[in-house]
Amino acid sequence: MPRLGDALRAQREKKGITLDQAAADTRIRDKFLKALEDGDYQSLPGAVYTKGFLRNYAEYLDLEPDELVVQFHQERGQAEPARTFEPMRPIMRRSLIFTPAVLVPVVVLAGIVLFVGYLYYQFVSFAVPPKLEVTDPPGDAIAQSADYQIKGRTVPDGRVTVQVFPGPQTVADIRPSFDGTFSAKVQLNPGANHIVVEVLDVTGKVSRESRIVRLEAAATPTGAAAPPPQLIVEQPANGASYTNTFVAVTGRVDANVASVTVNGAPVTISGGRFEARLNFASGPQTVTVVARSPAGGIVQETRTVSVAYNAAVVNVLIRGGDAWLLATVDGNQVAGTGRVFKDGETATYTGQEVRLRSGNGAATLVSVNGAPAVALGNQGEVVEKVYSASQ
Repeated sequence: MPRLGDALRAQREKKGITLDQAAADTRIRDKFLKALEDGDYQSLPGAVYTKGFLRNYAEYLDLEPDELVVQFHQERGQAEPARTFEPMRPIMRRSLIFTPAVLVPVVVLAGIVLFVGYLYYQFVSFAVPPKLEVTDPPGDAIAQSADYQIKGRTVPDGRVTVQVFPGPQTVADIRPSFDGTFSAKVQLNPGANHIVVEVLDVTGKVSRESRIVRLEAAATPTGAAAPPPQLIVEQPANGASYTNTFVAVTGRVDANVASVTVNGAPVTISGGRFEARLNFASGPQTVTVVARSPAGGIVQETRTVSVAYNAAVVNVLIRGGDAWLLATVDGNQVAGTGRVFKDGETATYTGQEVRLRSGNGAATLVSVNGAPAVALGNQGEVVEKVYSASQ
């Protein structure tokens, strides 16, 4: 076997590399490379550094570093030091011991947390006003009778006061029931009435809600000269706005009223009350309610509302047979669809994109954003249509 230095020099010259070039490429000073090739180990630094130089130089020259390191130790008359490993000691996990040094900080921290929680509870209890919700009327309303009932919900331990302006008329010290509901009867003045509902809780905090209720004269009868029945339209309020939804029409009439129609369609009367749902197209719309007494008396009420859409509102009516129906809203299948809908079933889907797939196009009537309902297709035809908010 050639000497270590001779093997290094021969390989370098074989590759046509000068000593200066090798020093520049390996970033090992040329004097150390020359000492390695000359076997001048006295001019080299310590064995650790020399082995590092030797490994880098060997890799640079495409030689086997481990063999050259062994040869380096042999030529120096030293065996490569053996590597020894100490056995790993098991990691001992000490269980948590509640010494005074540990227990005292824990107790102090728990006390601080409890104190801060108590302060927060007191702040919430004393700083937040009591809940108050006026449910009847839900908003500004029109009444035909001076006797008016105010209803709402608040904290059970509160005291409610109702005031009516002009006047003022005051109904004080109203005690809510155990579930917080309350009611009060007031007398309305002709024209606009400003009703203020106030609740005072046990900590002295106050909440207020207000409504405007206009008392109007009985609606003007039309048609026959018979006395008109009483008609009170509770919803919608005149000038109300609706977005992406139907217009709910509710009210009450005399017990002996023969019929009530809403926009020409008859509605069911139950216990003197009636309700209907109207789907309108976008824009200003008119709601006309007509009540007729058995004697021929007629009374009519009209409300004007505004309807707008920023989504696709798709109303579906299955009529004239059963139909398999799958609805997808904004890319997600609607739960409860993907089945056979029975004759007479209805559904409403709202989203930026509504996709309908029906197995019976003739029996699937669809109304989009208040437009008249149309069938998806022919009898037994499988039809798929997409409706978007921009349509």
